[in-house]
Amino acid sequence: MVPCDEQEQDRLDFLHKAFSLAIRSNRLIHVPHPTSAKILDLGCGTGLWAIDLAERNPGASVVGVDLSPIQPSNHPLNCQFYAPFDFESPWHLGEDYWDVIHLRMGCGSVASWHSLYRRVLAHLRRGAWFEQVEIDFEPRCANWALKESHLQYWYQNLKLATEQSMRPLAHRSEETLNKLQEVGFTEIRHHQIRLPLSPWHQGDQERLVGRWYGLAFLQSMESLSLAPFSRILGWSPDRIHQLLFNAKSEAFNNQTQGFHILNIYQARKPTSE
Repeated sequence: MVPCDEQEQDRLDFLHKAFSLAIRSNRLIHVPHPTSAKILDLGCGTGLWAIDLAERNPGASVVGVDLSPIQPSNHPLNCQFYAPFDFESPWHLGEDYWDVIHLRMGCGSVASWHSLYRRVLAHLRRGAWFEQVEIDFEPRCANWALKESHLQYWYQNLKLATEQSMRPLAHRSEETLNKLQEVGFTEIRHHQIRLPLSPWHQGDQERLVGRWYGLAFLQSMESLSLAPFSRILGWSPDRIHQLLFNAKSEAFNNQTQGFHILNIYQARKPTSE
């Protein structure tokens, strides 16, 4: 339901920058992999992550897939893109083949996580790794309650609308961990990082993350909201834009000290049956 226009492409690039700053690492993947790794990026978007990874790892082979063909044509020779590609449909990408499979921001695009995780597991070679990065958009704050806020009202209605569309945006870390284990992954790791909604934090690094993530979230709110609120909830444009105005005012007020949670998962395919 998210439009794939120039603004959306900018949003994805802002998120890439914010994630890199929040993780505080120049590494783009955080799981073991050989120098000649075969790496698959699911839902690659603009291709920025895949291109960056290919440039830093000239011995690796990086493939990005996405529904929208918005990736640039001038990319490294060791990087390829297949689009349009629906990763919920059958794959023809080689089972027991990949050294790393990467997924970022899949929530809102997946109807059955069990099915997707089984497919990922089947396409990894023995002992290889899956890495997933997801934002929990439920608003939290450092100094006051958000239960009655416009920002909470926005999130709860977005959660409701996307659940009715069968592709829920809400992310639940306990469910993710359980599903990864249920389909057969081992050595499952989970790490959480705060993403400030604005540069309210006293720390220099956190303020920088807040600036970049704030830009991304500012554009995210409208692109995430318009279709679900109008098509599923039946809201008028005036009602949608009024809520967005009020919610943005809260989100980007430094006194709110709002933040989201960035969830990073690593899970390994067993080395033997």
